[in-house]
Amino acid sequence: MKIVPTTCNMPALHPELMPLLGAEMLFPSSHLSQKAYLMRKNIVRLVDKAVYEYSYARKAVLDQISEKQRSTEELMNGRIIYMFGFTNHMENCLNSVRRVLELLKSLKSDPSAPAQDRDRRKTLQRESQSLIKIRNTIEHMGEDIQKGGYSNNEPVILGLSNDEYSICIGSHSLSFVSLVLVLRELHAEAQSLLGLGSEVVNA
Repeated sequence: MKIVPTTCNMPALHPELMPLLGAEMLFPSSHLSQKAYLMRKNIVRLVDKAVYEYSYARKAVLDQISEKQRSTEELMNGRIIYMFGFTNHMENCLNSVRRVLELLKSLKSDPSAPAQDRDRRKTLQRESQSLIKIRNTIEHMGEDIQKGGYSNNEPVILGLSNDEYSICIGSHSLSFVSLVLVLRELHAEAQSLLGLGSEVVNA
């Protein structure tokens, strides 16, 4: 696991994926059942949160790289380890994504909700497999350590992989390319639930 990054290989998301929760308040929900409306509201909020947390995890990497460029005099006051923030923001991002996936699965069975894009759903199912494994590893880390499931050489804290193109924990890894694809697809699905086209959101 890479402690100090040398380059940032995380694609930027803002302003490409603008927040949607404000738009959610403007669009009518009379055609939705109460359950579908409440699920839609949570989906939109969690998609916004996932994008926000990803962006702050990326900022932590950039800040850590900049930290290495400080002068000796500046470093006399102590080096800041921004990668602790990277871990926290990335965990929040993965947890939010996992919750959105579960909500979309539940919403699919509600006849009042808009039909979900089939190709998008297939992409999410394919690309989210590693994400779910990492999220579950994080959630059950304490139990697995108690069972002796890890060696001293395995990372038990989510962090940047040695190649700096992915995150890793235990024996699992997730590329930033895959994570960004999931975030973009979830954002597009949230737009669809609101009746928004990509040309409106990206205008």
